[in-house]
Amino acid sequence: MKKDVFNGKRLKIARVYRGKSVDILAKETNINKKDILAFEDNKYKPTLENALKLSNILHFPREYFYGNENVKIVVEDSHFNPNSRLPRVEEISYKEKLIMLRKLFLFFEEYIGFPELDLPNNLHRGDSMETLCQKIREHWDLWDDEKPTPLNLGDIMTAKGVIISYMNVNKRGASPFTQKQSVEKNTRYVIALGEDRNIAPIRNHDLACELGYIISDVLNIPLKKFDCDEFAAQFLLPKQAFLNSIEGTNELEDFLNLKAKWAVPVSLLIYRAYSLGVISYKKYNYLLNQWQQKGWNKSEPLDDKFKLHDSSLLKMAYEALIENHIVSNNTLIEKLYDRGIVLYPEDLEILMDLKENTLKTKNNKNNLKKVDFKRKRA
Repeated sequence: MKKDVFNGKRLKIARVYRGKSVDILAKETNINKKDILAFEDNKYKPTLENALKLSNILHFPREYFYGNENVKIVVEDSHFNPNSRLPRVEEISYKEKLIMLRKLFLFFEEYIGFPELDLPNNLHRGDSMETLCQKIREHWDLWDDEKPTPLNLGDIMTAKGVIISYMNVNKRGASPFTQKQSVEKNTRYVIALGEDRNIAPIRNHDLACELGYIISDVLNIPLKKFDCDEFAAQFLLPKQAFLNSIEGTNELEDFLNLKAKWAVPVSLLIYRAYSLGVISYKKYNYLLNQWQQKGWNKSEPLDDKFKLHDSSLLKMAYEALIENHIVSNNTLIEKLYDRGIVLYPEDLEILMDLKENTLKTKNNKNNLKKVDFKRKRA
């Protein structure tokens, strides 16, 4: 990695990654705004003192700013949740974080074979929403109308080739964010989950909405004409199986019992019942008012019964390489540096869904075992 040429493009990436505007960075570093813009445009290079300031404030290793991108990841489209409460600059930061996440996947793919994107090839723009959902359920062999199965949609979508990050599940105000990426014409969808606190009903609903976005993108249907929330309701609650289970359901507590069966929010069950004509509009509004008065819009009963364990592919890949002595923490970080993934261990831990200090290394590097990195695939 060259260390003599400052890469302004990487300065901008680091700034966006940290969710900072040029004005904020200028104030925090005491560097003129025009100079920062000039650095980012490679019009001229920062002094060593300014380079160190930028490195410290942005919390990126200094070496990062003196390297080039080894792989081109094209972001073709992004889907921001319209209900997000995060500042816009922080939302935009996920663009760079998910690009970095994909780089980590490309690294681990040299050792482990990840699932390819697996969507039905018989989806058509003219299909009804119910038909689209049914085709996907059949292709993924999720359930049939006689045996509806509560599901962990995160595990299912991961197995079908969608990349999912769990870095925000406990971040207050975070909403799901999806990115469509291509590397040499290999397209992947990458989802950063929102604040779901590892609760299955919330996660299932969020991921079903993001799956709706993916399907609309695959079919080239504008989101203005494709209701992702409606898709989530129909995908998670297949028509006939849901109708079979909802017989005799009339009061709010009845829908709570249904939640235990379907592992989706009560609000979604109520909406689906209304959309299928099981309850009237008046009853629908009455139930939602009760739902809100009880504070269920903030936290629903039974949520603590649906706690999930994250199933991050990156975490599992890291553990597999460590357990099989293919890498140590030191050699992993060194290898990532060689690939242009120059981050501090704490940032790698966040991206890889690892516990804090997992990548902490000993100071004495002479005791580390050197590993011959040969291409391996599971």
